Amino acid sequence: MKVKFLATAAFGACMLFAGSNISFAGDKSPGYKLVKANGCLACHSVDQNKVGPSYKVIAQTNKKLYAKDAIKHIEEAIEKGSKGVYKKLGITAVMPPYGYLGKEKIETIAKWILSQSK
Repeated sequence: MKVKFLATAAFGACMLFAGSNISFAGDKSPGYKLVKANGCLACHSVDQNKVGPSYKVIAQTNKKLYAKDAIKHIEEAIEKGSKGVYKKLGITAVMPPYGYLGKEKIETIAKWILSQSK
């Protein structure tokens, strides 16, 4: 009985984990392609904090703090980098600047990040 329960629980956990990655891996949007191509996934994930906060946390935090100006704050963090914004979550990593990407790519990434809060 105990073995069957553990096997069922393990299978369920795997399916839950796989399900969350399928939607992310299947994302063909320009924003996701830029995030993937520029190494952002080394520190960030859609729904789990890693070295940096998850994209869902970034989107939700910026929408809560800045409402309609959220995109400007995300774009600025991408362009100039940031430090200490998510300290309350135990995240102390420094976001390096990615200004070399240019305004158009930064805007595309920021819009994609904001879409992750839905």
